[in-house]
Amino acid sequence: MSKLLRSTGLVAGVMLLAVSLFVSSPAQAAEPAKSNIEMTVGEMCGGCVKKITKRFEGVKGISKVLCSIEKKSVTLIPEQNVRLSPKGVWEAMEGIGKTPIKMVTPTGTYTSKPKT
Repeated sequence: MSKLLRSTGLVAGVMLLAVSLFVSSPAQAAEPAKSNIEMTVGEMCGGCVKKITKRFEGVKGISKVLCSIEKKSVTLIPEQNVRLSPKGVWEAMEGIGKTPIKMVTPTGTYTSKPKT
């Protein structure tokens, strides 16, 4: 009986931990996304992912680069309290031959190169 209670307690504890890791309030979940830059590109393949990742990883102010081949999208997650330049990001993408079709930023949505 003691083994059963320990096993049940362990399973319950693991489940509680899992739930606490994946569930957060909407305010917590939305806050970091407010500073992200999300781009849609015309084509995306494994080579594109490598180019984009290489271009943006290690750039001061960028915490993470996420690419989706299926969605043909790129998401740049800035470091805390950093605002990325929409124009600078657009030009960096152009520099590697991946002009965005659409770019959603904290300052607006763009379908052509931002002025700032």
